[in-house]
Amino acid sequence: MLMEQVIVTGSSKGLGYALAEHFLALGDDVVISSRSSEACNEAAKRLAALHPQRRVRAFAGDVREAGSMEALATFTAKELGGLDVWVNNAGASQAPKAALVDSEPSILQGIVDTNLTGALFGSRAALREMARHDAGGRVFLVDGTGAWGNPTPGNVAYGATKRALTQLKESLVAETRRTKVAVHLVSPGMVATDLLLAGPHSESAKRIINVLAEDAAAVAAWLVPRMRGVAGNGRHFKYLTARGALWRFLTASRRRGRFLPEASARRMASTPSSGSKTE
Repeated sequence: MLMEQVIVTGSSKGLGYALAEHFLALGDDVVISSRSSEACNEAAKRLAALHPQRRVRAFAGDVREAGSMEALATFTAKELGGLDVWVNNAGASQAPKAALVDSEPSILQGIVDTNLTGALFGSRAALREMARHDAGGRVFLVDGTGAWGNPTPGNVAYGATKRALTQLKESLVAETRRTKVAVHLVSPGMVATDLLLAGPHSESAKRIINVLAEDAAAVAAWLVPRMRGVAGNGRHFKYLTARGALWRFLTASRRRGRFLPEASARRMASTPSSGSKTE
């Protein structure tokens, strides 16, 4: 496959960084973007050292601002000579978790602005830039917990925004049907980021994380080849399917303590409250 020019938002760390690294490893040029100029530049520097044959650029941008995303698209087209792939990876979650009635409005607004408004502004900038070129391009939305309609108590704004991305994808697919630009959805599953592992966690939450979570590098290694080779419009790539999650629980003993230490089964059985609540 030919080299492509790629933007990954929220790529100074975590899944975004891993996605960027795998695009580079497969021969693409990448723009690293995050709100922090220092973090963005440092991530780009590390990736450039790992992949000296590729072009890596840094752009400090805020997905919550339409003008910033338009500037990111223009910067990429100028620095890399085009824009083929835009990954809306930047996201925000609630930490520590809290019920809606106990959540600060500013926290809720920040999550909505980053996860949903950011995806709108990012997709808009990408579609406008890609429309200027005959080759078209691909835009990816990245969902998360709550995307299937499952409840996310203590993190309701996050779940609601991720659920909304499914509808956003369908609307954008309809709008781009007669163009050379395609829009797809990516479900990375539970990624073992620093934020996820920070806690505090109940014993049942630790077990769920150990069973379902995966290293960002492993998730990216599975997703990126599919994102690069996808044809058509409106595809949905799921790293962890419902069947896959069920199999992991059936074989949970193999994954005990992978990311977080768990109490022994005997100790948990002797503690009436253990495993009764997921945080």
